[in-house]
Parts: sequence; structure tokens; C-alpha cells
Amino acid sequence: MKITILNGNPGPSAFDSYLIQLRSALESGGHRVTQLDLRTLPLRYCVGCWGCWVKTPGECVSRDASLEMDRAVINADFVLWAAPLKMGFPAALLKMSNDKHLPLIHPYMVVDHGEAHHLKRYARYPRLALLLEKEAGTDERDLQIVTDIYCRTALNFKTRLEFSLTTETPAAEIAARLTARTVRPLPLPGPLAATEGTAIAPPSRLTLFNGSPRGRRGNTPIFLREFAQGFGGESEMHHLIQIKQREQHVKAFAEAECAWIGFPLYTDSMPGSVKHFIEALEPLMGRQGNPPVGFIVQSGFPEGLHSRYVERYLEKLAARLGSPYLGTIVKGNGEGVRIMPPEATRGLFEGLNALGAGLRRDGRLDPEILARIAAPERFPSYLGPVFQVFVRLPVAHSYFDGMLKQNGAYARRFARPFIE
Repeated sequence: MKITILNGNPGPSAFDSYLIQLRSALESGGHRVTQLDLRTLPLRYCVGCWGCWVKTPGECVSRDASLEMDRAVINADFVLWAAPLKMGFPAALLKMSNDKHLPLIHPYMVVDHGEAHHLKRYARYPRLALLLEKEAGTDERDLQIVTDIYCRTALNFKTRLEFSLTTETPAAEIAARLTARTVRPLPLPGPLAATEGTAIAPPSRLTLFNGSPRGRRGNTPIFLREFAQGFGGESEMHHLIQIKQREQHVKAFAEAECAWIGFPLYTDSMPGSVKHFIEALEPLMGRQGNPPVGFIVQSGFPEGLHSRYVERYLEKLAARLGSPYLGTIVKGNGEGVRIMPPEATRGLFEGLNALGAGLRRDGRLDPEILARIAAPERFPSYLGPVFQVFVRLPVAHSYFDGMLKQNGAYARRFARPFIE
């Protein structure tokens, strides 16, 4: 059995010693183990360029160590995602690597479990599991939130999560689970309702954090600008992809009157660069006077439900920081906002303006407007057959096909470069 372990531990620690025990147990059983210590690899953050879909189909255009990693992943029988928890979520190194799995799926859309998902690129995908190390204060809700998100990530990765366990479990037991031939995967989490934000004294100033990997060229800053325009007061925006400015970003958060963090949904949670920022906020835990914080999560999937799982994490993150939680603005079909004509975005922008105005006036977000922006939360089941037919039509893929043809890559759109 070929097993690939992605070790997302950012620095040497007892977590590495645990993985040595696990690897020894697996290899003594005759299994072939490839362990990639992500901190030693020259990985670059995904910047949302989509080159792996429309320029070099199936491969990251940056030609970094993600090519080696993705080859080891797609040719494995089992992949173990392994990392310590940092601020209630697997370390940023593992999140960065998850983002770089994007070339292993196809941009075209399909209907799966009654929802919009991406088409598979490869005929088979490895079995998956998650190994975590608790941090101080980790509770069962933290573990459930992470497990739910990674169950969704596995679904988008055309497979299922078989277990999510911590290093409190003996390494020999993890090895036995990895090599078991008949395992029932974890159940997929059910639909979640929107979280409820709290009301605060109306603020006069906003500090906005743009988590788009594309920086200023992304869709997320458009959402943040429209929200701030409705707010009408003073505002400033920071771009989290500018990793070298992390200290300034943390200082800006600490000094904010009211903070707003926006990002696109990336492998069912936040982009790796946003997770890097979240970890940098750890010294602020327990500090008096942390600002109230709200979030915007927009995704390329049409249904709002895809973002509800990371929304639970964001609610818990605010509590971890001791920041009043203002709520999360969720919007599907957000990818095309930057290229849509004004008539196509008018309703969305009016809603964002109204939410900003309500925060300035009442110190809260209007639940009815939030629900209207997030719609459709989920498409009715009777429309399933309609979407099944639609996604097979050329018009459903015209957005990506146009870019593939422009780049001379259309004939290679179904390439599988890592097959061994």
C-alpha cells in the first residue's frame, strides 16, 4: 500500500516524533510511505491565477514543489493530512498545501450530492484522513468544526474522509486504521443555518482586511469596498497576500475600532495566506479591547451552503480572540463579480451597501439582507435533474473554455500529468 503523509508542522516538535512512530509502524507492516515535511519544501501560496486550469492544465504554473507533492498525493492509495492546530485550525502550512491540490481537479462543474462541485480530473483519488495535534484550549467543538470542513474538502477532492483523530490516539492505532481494507468513511455534515452576530455601539471607522490571493485584483476587495461605501465612515484596507507586511496587518487589527475580514472560499475554508494572518493574531488572545470583527466569505459555487462550515470556524475565532462577533456575509457565485456588467451586480451591491449602512446606524447586520445575499442557500432537489443536464452543455463551461482556447490549452484541458 502506498501512503503519503503531508506533515504541516511548522517547526520541529513532538509532533514530528509521533510521525516517526507512525511511519515506523507502517513500514514494518510492509507499506511504502512517502512523508513530505512541508516546511522544507519551496512551496508558494496559491494566488488564484487559475493557470493550473487554463494555461498548464493539471499543473501549477509556478513550478514549485507542489508538483512533487501533487504527484505523491494522486498516486497514493492513502493520504494523511497531518498538522498541529493553530488558532483552532490546522497550521497554515497544511492549508497552503491543500490549496495547491487545485490542479488535481477540473474546473468544470458537476452536480454531486445535490450540490455544485468540480469535475474529477483523475479516474481515482486516494483515501483520506486527518491527524491533528491539540493546542491549549482545544475543545470538542473545535475538533468537530475542523472535521466537518475537511469532510467537505474530501468531497470536493472526489473522495471521503475516513477519520479525523488527534495525537492522543496511539500511533499503532492510526497505522491500523490507515491500512484497514474495509472502512466506513465519516458521514458528511448536514446543512447548517447562518450564525447570528451580536450588536455593538455603532462604529465610526472600519479596518478592512482583503484575503483574496489575487490582492487588489480579486473579487473580495469589491465586496469590501461596497460594504464600506454603504457604511459611509472612514475606512482603510489591508491586503493579506502581502505576507511581508504581516506585522503591520496585526497592528492594524489591534488598533481597529471595527475589523472586517473578507476572503474567497478556498478548499472549503480560508486561503492559506489568510490562515497565516490568523495565526499571527495569536498574541492578541486574552488582550482587553480587541475589536469587534465581522467577515465576508464569497465563493465560486452558486449555493451559499458551501461557506456555512467555515462560518462556524469564524464565529469560534472571534470568541477565541475575545472579539464581539458581528456575523458573516455569505455569497455564492462571487467569482464573476469583477467582470459582471453593472446591471448584473446591482442587487448584490445594494445589499452590501445596506448592510454597511445598517452597521453604521444600528451597530448590527440585518438578518433579512444577509439571507437575501446568500440565496440560493441550496437549490431545491427537484431542480437536480435540470442542473445535471445543464452542466453537460458547452455553455456551462464557456467561461473556462474561452480562457483555455485563448491560452492554446483547450486540447489539453483533461490532461493528467501526474499519472504513474
